[in-house]
Amino acid sequence: MGPRKPKTETEIPRVLPDEPEPLSASLEDYLEVILQLERASRVARVSEIAEQLAVSQPSVTGALKTLAARGLVSHAPYGHVTLTERGLDIAREVERRHMAIREFLTQVLGVPEEKAEVTACRLEHVLDPEVLAHFVSYAEQLRSADRLGSLSGEDEGGGER
Repeated sequence: MGPRKPKTETEIPRVLPDEPEPLSASLEDYLEVILQLERASRVARVSEIAEQLAVSQPSVTGALKTLAARGLVSHAPYGHVTLTERGLDIAREVERRHMAIREFLTQVLGVPEEKAEVTACRLEHVLDPEVLAHFVSYAEQLRSADRLGSLSGEDEGGGER
């Protein structure tokens, strides 16, 4: 029998700056969802996190205990969940990676939005950090070019097709 292979991509650890141990892809997903829920309603609830990630509430509670022990979220039993300053920084970085990959897939490769979203969610956790930095840089250049193009009037139908 050969070496054990990970069951899912969530078992592949990801090294983040200033983290003593890498966060799993699963824990990164929790942070990203909490960030999105906080934006929508200022706080996140266990039931909302479970719904967004399609997991059970006990799974969410277990993950929150781990994240709280690492100082990334604040959560009391039966209470709201909020990101700590450190958790917010990491969640923003996870989201930034996700958006960069999704934009590359849709804008450069022409992948449909829904498929790009699912694929970006998987890739953001497994790409080598150096390769990921190139995705982020390229996506940010695309965004800048789009903004400059729209400011100069190129998108107003006056350009060649």
